[in-house]
Amino acid sequence: MIKEQHKKLLGFLLQKGALREKQVEEVKNILKSSEEKSLRDILIKGGFVDAEKLAQFEAEFFNYPYENLMQRKVNPDIQEIMPLNLAEQHSAICFDQQGQKLKIAIAKPEDYDAREAIDFWASSKGFSVEYYLCSIYAWQEALKRYGAFGDDVATALGEVEKDQEEKKLEEDISTDNIEEVIKSAPVAQIVSMIIKHGVESRASDIHIEPFEKSSRVRFRIDGILNTVLTLPSYIHDSVISRIKVLSNLKIDETRVPQDGRSKIHIGKQDYDLRISVMPLAGKEKITIRILDTGSKALTLEQLGFSKELRDVIATALKQTYGMILVTGPTGSGKSTTLFSILSSMNKEGINISTLEDPVEYNIPGINQAQVRPEVKFTFAAGLRALMRQDPDIIMVGEIRDHETGEMGVHAALTGHLLFSTLHTNDSIGAVPRLMDMKVEPFLLASTLNLIIAQRLGRRICSKCKESYDLPNDVAEKVKRELQKVDPKKLPKEIDLTGQLKAYRGKGCAICKNTGYSGRIVISEVLPITEKMRIIISNGFKKPEVLEELKRIGMISLLQDGIIKSLQGFTSLEEIFRVSKEVEEQE
Repeated sequence: MIKEQHKKLLGFLLQKGALREKQVEEVKNILKSSEEKSLRDILIKGGFVDAEKLAQFEAEFFNYPYENLMQRKVNPDIQEIMPLNLAEQHSAICFDQQGQKLKIAIAKPEDYDAREAIDFWASSKGFSVEYYLCSIYAWQEALKRYGAFGDDVATALGEVEKDQEEKKLEEDISTDNIEEVIKSAPVAQIVSMIIKHGVESRASDIHIEPFEKSSRVRFRIDGILNTVLTLPSYIHDSVISRIKVLSNLKIDETRVPQDGRSKIHIGKQDYDLRISVMPLAGKEKITIRILDTGSKALTLEQLGFSKELRDVIATALKQTYGMILVTGPTGSGKSTTLFSILSSMNKEGINISTLEDPVEYNIPGINQAQVRPEVKFTFAAGLRALMRQDPDIIMVGEIRDHETGEMGVHAALTGHLLFSTLHTNDSIGAVPRLMDMKVEPFLLASTLNLIIAQRLGRRICSKCKESYDLPNDVAEKVKRELQKVDPKKLPKEIDLTGQLKAYRGKGCAICKNTGYSGRIVISEVLPITEKMRIIISNGFKKPEVLEELKRIGMISLLQDGIIKSLQGFTSLEEIFRVSKEVEEQE
């Protein structure tokens, strides 16, 4: 099977006149018959395109500046700033230096992990990097100019010596000397650089996972996990122990899961680290959640809520009592939306109190409490205590059980505005979920004011965004879905009678060729009308619910996503990906 990126590159070469249609088909047939061969090798060794010419086309396709290293004499001292093993592994060459900025040419722009690894190395040495693209042959020739024997031997001996020292340390580890081991400079520096690089890469989570012969480090960026570093297996336990010490966990306990936290300061920002250690069948895995405690809550508009939906939310916020719920799966941005709303209501004359697990945003003027189940300070117990604190607005991190649900409903009934989250696929799923928790339907009917369901989709990279005409079959599917929406609620720029245009990210160095940078909320907002209250009291029968949704003209999560894709905020592929489970449920 031919990779999608190969198809796009071949199409680009055809468009540029570098290949003819017959040659494209020939190359595709070779790719199909031999998956081991790279497209670059086929094009160059098969005589289809000259190596330097191909590099120029690839530079344009991948949005890199091109550098002809075949015609450039590189200073050996500058070239050898980058270690030989790094240059070999990631097909890269350092060819120029301007102060602390290095100019590095890469020969395989499709190797997205290469930039992560090089950035990681450069950051640890205090360098910044400017990337270029060179031909594979130019890189191979440059590689030969490394200080072949003497430097290679010295480097190899240094690595072996370091390996032996690390292995000896590992063999000598005991509960008496383990802190001394993990505070040794190499391990401490590795952990520090992994976390620092994670913060600089906008990662929400860092995963450090053991394998038989290596240890893998992955960052979750914009909701997607990417491998950024591979460590030798012998150092894994020392890295895990170092992180345990930083988060005040038991370093000699490897049989049960542990949770901890730590604080770090990078640049001018403070960050909270939430550490989760999980024992696997052999070694332990660590996941680190990164929370920017100094960041301000974004507005609903910045999160991606349309004006239509912001107006519905604003109307519900005028109520002085009742319940507002935000639903969606883990990682869908529910807490961020809640804090955006709470920040907008944070005024001198209002007492706002929260119960959270954990506290993700520190907002001056809001009383924020962290639940601690180990000492019986649960959501339900905390809510009971908060009721005696004269609150106007209460935020409960999550309704997980009958007791919390019942307490929340009673808080809303007694004159408080209560916010919370639930794990459901869509907005109407929140009502049966609460009924499953044995919350009485007549109480829900009296207290529910608004339900927001949401997902997080990736934003298209603004540096490489391009428009295209939707294929007819996709355009028809989009039109059918949007024809269900009240025309008055559609943005003026969307015309369903003409040719529909959508947007996508071409891929560039800024977004690491993913086509995406940042995230946007895809949502549906359900106001609880008087008719809906009657439906809830009568058992929330689905036909009646759907009829009322049609009457009020609620824009569904899928429809909101399609509208955002036609406006250029995200791609249709991303909308279909994040809304898939909703479609399946329907």
